[in-house]
Amino acid sequence: MESKFASAISESGEIKFEGRVKDGIPHLTRVGSFEVDVSLEGSILLCRQVDQPGMIGTAGSILGEEDVNVSFMSVGRIAPRKQAVMAIGVDDQPSKEALKKIGEVSAIEEFVFLKL
Repeated sequence: MESKFASAISESGEIKFEGRVKDGIPHLTRVGSFEVDVSLEGSILLCRQVDQPGMIGTAGSILGEEDVNVSFMSVGRIAPRKQAVMAIGVDDQPSKEALKKIGEVSAIEEFVFLKL
């Protein structure tokens, strides 16, 4: 699968991830050049986006309208108002319609839903 997470891809075409175990739970700590703090449990929506005000609320509102509960949220960014990665943990799988709405948010350049 070809990824558009361009800032996370090395010259060899690989995406580098880093992590650690905290309190017995694996955590993702880096996606390419983005620092994140993501508990690897349940399901995660991982978005590559422009860092701008309102992104957390916009994604949260779309999920809330679909009765999808958010368990955590983490943002890693290169610099203010530049590229960012937002990870949102969810208790339930969002509907195709909710995922489509998230994909239509202009500042979200790419996203992937991961069911762990």
